[in-house]
Amino acid sequence: MNNNYIIIGDSITYGIGDFESGGWASILKQYIVNKDDSKVCNNYVHIAGFPGATSTDILNKIENIFNSFKNEEFKNIVILSIGVNDTQEFNGKNKNSIEKYKSNIEKISNYIIKQDAELIILGLTRIESDEKFLWKPKYYYNEFISEYDRELEVIIKFDNSLEEFCKENKIKYLSMQDVLQKDDFIDGLHPNQKGHKKIFERIKKYLNE
Repeated sequence: MNNNYIIIGDSITYGIGDFESGGWASILKQYIVNKDDSKVCNNYVHIAGFPGATSTDILNKIENIFNSFKNEEFKNIVILSIGVNDTQEFNGKNKNSIEKYKSNIEKISNYIIKQDAELIILGLTRIESDEKFLWKPKYYYNEFISEYDRELEVIIKFDNSLEEFCKENKIKYLSMQDVLQKDDFIDGLHPNQKGHKKIFERIKKYLNE
């Protein structure tokens, strides 16, 4: 069956940090399209990455995104990668609570599934908390940081909630927590070219299984 991939996410999906290959989604697009051994394109890949987007932003756009890229003659497969921006902290509160995040993911998932499309949800990537985010200091947290007196790893907590939701609803979930290491970032948040390549390799392996 011919596949029509719709990749939806934030700045990491958009490709920020990979100045040569354009990011993991672009690498995946090249990989999928280049597998075709004929002049006819048997698989399509569309990338909808929105820097700074939260799950609320994607929920508000999901109908327009899907209708723009769906293909009635192909199997539509949505790869969703969203959540890190939801964990941004302002005045002691996350941009979206875990409950709000989970509710948004549920609504996005329900819409996609109702369109008779396959859904794959990527887990949240880690960040390097000891990096100085000169562009948005102290807005992201990844692991226990004594100076901030935080009891839980916020990103991991969001990711665990996402994985739990996927298991409960039998939605395909691909963990990203162990993919990136400290030297895989350009700024502690966005992967560099090597980091994007690692994300691509994890997804490629998953799709080929």
